[in-house]
This record gives sequence, C-alpha cells and structure tokens, in this order.
Amino acid sequence: MSTRTSLRPQVVIPSPNAFPANSQDMSADIVSAPTILNSLTKVSYGVAWSGAGATPGFVSVEASDDCVVESSGNVSGGTWNTLPFFSGGSIVSSIPLLGASGNGMIDIETLSAYAVRLRFTANASVGNLTVTVNGKVA
Repeated sequence: MSTRTSLRPQVVIPSPNAFPANSQDMSADIVSAPTILNSLTKVSYGVAWSGAGATPGFVSVEASDDCVVESSGNVSGGTWNTLPFFSGGSIVSSIPLLGASGNGMIDIETLSAYAVRLRFTANASVGNLTVTVNGKVA
C-alpha cells in the first residue's frame, strides 16, 4: 500500500456544501464545495453534463490560500482567484462546455494553493452538471 498523500475521487457538484445547495441545474451559476488540498500538488476535475444547449456555460477553477475550515468541517470566507490552466495548448482561465451533452477533464499538474473549487458560469441554458475532483502528490 502506498503512503503517498492522495484524494480519492469525490463528487463536488452536486454537494450539500455548494452554493446553491444540492444544485446541478445548469440554468444558474454553480460553485462547488471547496477541496482542501493538504499538500496535494496535482488536481483534476471530471465534468459531465447533459440536457443542455449548444454552449451551456463555462467552467473555471478557483484557488484560495486564506479560506477557513470551521469546526463543522465547512469551508468559509477566503479570497478566491481564478487559476489559469492549459487547454488546447494555451493557457486559459475558463473552458466552454460544448454540445447538449458531454464530458471533459481539467488536469492541473502543479499546484501549491491551500484549497480549490470549480465554478460553472451559466450561459442561458438548462441541463444537469456533475463534477468529480481527484488529487495526488506529484
């Protein structure tokens, strides 16, 4: 058994800690529950959508070094900044979800932030969104 730190895949949208709670309706913006990285240096988000329009919206990754883990386990506050990442050979701050349904992966190779979350920005569409996060040490 490996002793390397890792984060097993976990669904972050829908989530009871996300805003709006338990939302997977793509007609409005969605922010996932934050993931505390605890020394993880690689993170990936798997994104799947269905029942949406031609371009249902855009996804971006945000990072924070100053959010607070409350005694309840919830994460609050913090300054959240959009994290640039590679997509299609270029550095981008967001990627469009294309087509009525599909799936994709955002893979961030090097990361030193304390916490990350995924933001979906709606583009006047409806549908369902599911996002899973995974992480490990490089």
